[in-house]
Amino acid sequence: MRGIGVREVVALAVMVVVGVIAWQFVDEGGAGSREQAAGSGQRGAGSGERGTVMPGATPTARVTAVPTPTPLPLRELGRPGRFRVEVFDDRPSSGHVKAADGAVEGLSLSYAGAPFPDLADDRWSLVASAEVELPGEGRYRFVLAYRGELAVRVDGEEVARAAGPSEAGRLEVVFAHGGGPALLEIELRDRGGTAEVRWEVGG
Repeated sequence: MRGIGVREVVALAVMVVVGVIAWQFVDEGGAGSREQAAGSGQRGAGSGERGTVMPGATPTARVTAVPTPTPLPLRELGRPGRFRVEVFDDRPSSGHVKAADGAVEGLSLSYAGAPFPDLADDRWSLVASAEVELPGEGRYRFVLAYRGELAVRVDGEEVARAAGPSEAGRLEVVFAHGGGPALLEIELRDRGGTAEVRWEVGG
């Protein structure tokens, strides 16, 4: 067995030098990767600090105030000076047939029984009507004292109703109208005992 010669020593030295150089390149590549990862983490943290809005977040709703409509003015309706009065026979055999037609000043009617001999007690009704001129758009008010069953219509539309046998009652009527001429109808039905209706002035 011969000893190690010069050539073997030179070859080993070259291998050691090449290995050291290769290790330096590998170590520098790993350090660069670690620095890039650290930099990415820092940038991500910085983005979070800027308050990025995440997808799916619900925006805050903006509430808009709606103005409240101004109510129509309330006016006291003066009593008409004259009413037309129509009386009806309400017996089942008759079927609401007009029995009389007349007129009264103001409105203060009271009947302890049927107003005419050929009508049956508790089986009759009357309608007091008047044309009124309303000064403008608004709400109008008046008060009726009554006994019996009462219905109030303005231009054919019912705006108030009250019912009772013979007890005295007080009905406050309030209705809206655009102004101008209007037909006021007050219907009274006898339902036992005294039947009456009266317009309360300043009620």
